Amino acid sequence: MNLKSKFKRPFNWIILIFCVCFIGLFLFTLVNDKFYHMPIGKITDVQNVKTSKVTDEHHNSDTKHQQVLTIHMLNGKFEGQTAKIKNSYVSSQADSEKFSKNNKVLMHIDKKPSDGYILEKKRDSLVVVVTGIFLLTILLVGRKVGLQSILSLIINTAAVLSAIAIHNVAPDFNLFGLMSIAIIVSTTCTLLLVTGWHWRTLVTIVSTLLGTFICIGITHLVIALTGGEGLKFETMTFLTLPPKEVFLTSVIVGSLGAVMDVAITIASGMYEILRRNPNIEMTRWALAGRNIGQDIMGTMTNILLFSYLSGSLPMILLYIKNANTITYTLSMNWSLEVARAITGGIGIVLTIPVTILLMQFVHKLRGAKQ
Repeated sequence: MNLKSKFKRPFNWIILIFCVCFIGLFLFTLVNDKFYHMPIGKITDVQNVKTSKVTDEHHNSDTKHQQVLTIHMLNGKFEGQTAKIKNSYVSSQADSEKFSKNNKVLMHIDKKPSDGYILEKKRDSLVVVVTGIFLLTILLVGRKVGLQSILSLIINTAAVLSAIAIHNVAPDFNLFGLMSIAIIVSTTCTLLLVTGWHWRTLVTIVSTLLGTFICIGITHLVIALTGGEGLKFETMTFLTLPPKEVFLTSVIVGSLGAVMDVAITIASGMYEILRRNPNIEMTRWALAGRNIGQDIMGTMTNILLFSYLSGSLPMILLYIKNANTITYTLSMNWSLEVARAITGGIGIVLTIPVTILLMQFVHKLRGAKQ
């Protein structure tokens, strides 16, 4: 197939336009310094002044480095000026960062550049590259379905951020209620985009929402009956919102993806079985759906557990390094994560029979004789 024939396909034009847009966006991030309100500087020279060994009270050793950075200002009222700024960092870079020549950095400046300090590196180019590779991979592998997945991803992100923004502007609106509306919208849009308008799509939407809200209801009931014993809400002490409300909101968002995956897998599997064998008995059909659910139940629960626990690994290592007991460390860092994983697991398990029953119910409504 020659190049000319390839571009007769409309989707190939979509991929080409996508690549051109992201390449253009990447090039723009290399020269967009003047569009930032925040001062941006480019490190033109790095002098390593001093290196020393440091040890804390728990005998954790590290190496501390001191740098003198020559920074050329790229925007704002200090554009064109050059300043020397000191920077200290440790080799582990746990609470500090090493800077190199040609790094662009975001800065905070009060009166003059030499009095300022670095906030972080300018990373918009890296973000564009990673995002572009991710989206391009989805398009190349998924083709039309990949494009629909990208649209659903945009809609889901917009729905969740909109709920947070509305709550931020109008705190009287309950965050959990707003997020519940957001996931109803995102679930409906996602499944309609991915599977199209079909009776099994309706079953998947209903079973996803039922599985999610039932497991949230069970969690709320357990917390109410036990008074939240064992849940370390104190790890959210910086929040000015009720911790239980924030916890339930995070659970409903975290569990939704796994529950939706289970629902669509069972519904699509049962639909394919029915399409290939329209005269299958209802009992055998339900058994097939149950077998599909059993095959994915364990893996989905483990995926959910690992997803929650992985984010806490740095804090666990930090607690242990500072002479905290393993019991205290795990209780402070994994208490809420394990609770979220268990709640999501309940949702996964409940979604299996709910989806099977709904598939049978809708199929009977459509005139099944079995």
